Amino acid sequence: MMSQSLKFFGLTALVSVFSACGSIKPEAPTTANQVVPVAPLPTVASTINIPIKVDLKSYIKLADQSFDKDFNGSDRPCSGLRYQYKLKREPIQLTGKGKTVFLGLDIAYGFSGEYCAACVFDNCVTPPIPFSCGWGDETLRKAKVKLQSDIELTSNYHIKSSTSFTDLIPIDPCRVTFANININDILVKQLKPELNKFAKIIDSEIAKQDLKPYILPIWKAVQDDIRIPYTGYLRFQPQSLSVSEINMTGSVLNFNIGITATPSIQSSPWKKPNTPLPNLSPHKKGSGFEVYTDLRLDYDSLSRQLFDMMKTESFAMGKDKINITALRLFPAAEKLGIELEFEGTKRGVFYLLGSPHFDNSKNVLTLKNVEYDLRTKNVLIKTAKWLLDETIRKKLESQMVFDMSDLVTLTKKSINESLNQTIANGIKTQGKLKSLELVDWSLQTDAIWVRAKTLGDIGVIVE
Repeated sequence: MMSQSLKFFGLTALVSVFSACGSIKPEAPTTANQVVPVAPLPTVASTINIPIKVDLKSYIKLADQSFDKDFNGSDRPCSGLRYQYKLKREPIQLTGKGKTVFLGLDIAYGFSGEYCAACVFDNCVTPPIPFSCGWGDETLRKAKVKLQSDIELTSNYHIKSSTSFTDLIPIDPCRVTFANININDILVKQLKPELNKFAKIIDSEIAKQDLKPYILPIWKAVQDDIRIPYTGYLRFQPQSLSVSEINMTGSVLNFNIGITATPSIQSSPWKKPNTPLPNLSPHKKGSGFEVYTDLRLDYDSLSRQLFDMMKTESFAMGKDKINITALRLFPAAEKLGIELEFEGTKRGVFYLLGSPHFDNSKNVLTLKNVEYDLRTKNVLIKTAKWLLDETIRKKLESQMVFDMSDLVTLTKKSINESLNQTIANGIKTQGKLKSLELVDWSLQTDAIWVRAKTLGDIGVIVE
């Protein structure tokens, strides 16, 4: 009985010895699970263009309502031209081009009078010569009065105009041939004081135009977070605001707002208070945007992807060979660590370290300079030196390829869609991503953080 027990004990001990001899279990690298702090995301100043349209018709209409429609006047000197006139005007017409507003008034007028060649003590000593034009049963004569306003925007978001009379154009003029009398000159002389008053009314009404109600909702809207699925939250972070030179088209005042901002993306909502509307700065033309963001490649997902490619692979050297049975990625300071479990001629685990490298043209992440960790190397030298053969190491390195095409495509699609959405009532963003380039990486606790530089155009449309 004792003899059988000794035999069993001896067989168990022998199996244990052989098992111990076939198992390789080095300690993990000394840098395992160490991470390097992430560098702050760069912020690059960008200028966002926002076209604004303001119709001046309503303000000119208010000025028109404050100006008389009918005028009467007379002048009766002792000698010379004695006359009386009447005038009716139509509503003011408005058009514009560039920085100039052109105003037109259609008028209808009539004159009646006489010409006295000589006068003594308020008595005409020569027979007066009568005349009339558009008077009594005659049809009123027509003319067009022209005014012009030069306009500009002030730093406090108001419009400044300078309006003046420019011309009176007769359509069917009165003709008084004697004494070289020009009725149009007389009419201009009579109208000019009234037109100067009208010009001041126009300037006063236009000066009431405050652009803040147009701009403030936009300024607030561009400070809202824009969620980009799978990526994070984009915030423009506007710093200053400028307005381009104005351009009139018909009755519509057109100009561009330039918002200088430092757009940035972070993984969580910003929860940042809005900045108040600043005064206008010198205009800056839109330059598109440059935004950096960190994409995350989860270690577990990458490990599964890599293992699926390697699980059927045999690594052989002569009569010895192994198969990979499990794979785990982990951070190791500035290196990416790979833990491989294997079985075959030997079984156990070993550790490798490699440096991530990105190929933007192919959207792949590869590991370069893959080497056995020092602790693993020391154990293999003693137990399975053949595993240190360069053929095996190079084959392992060639397998360390991560296809990022799906992530890059998804990120581009998400950013493009997020750049084109309604951010407030009647306010929409309109943009396009031009490029996404992988520029850096960082090995963090649960994932590889891949820094992406995105370039694009963004504008805001106000409807």
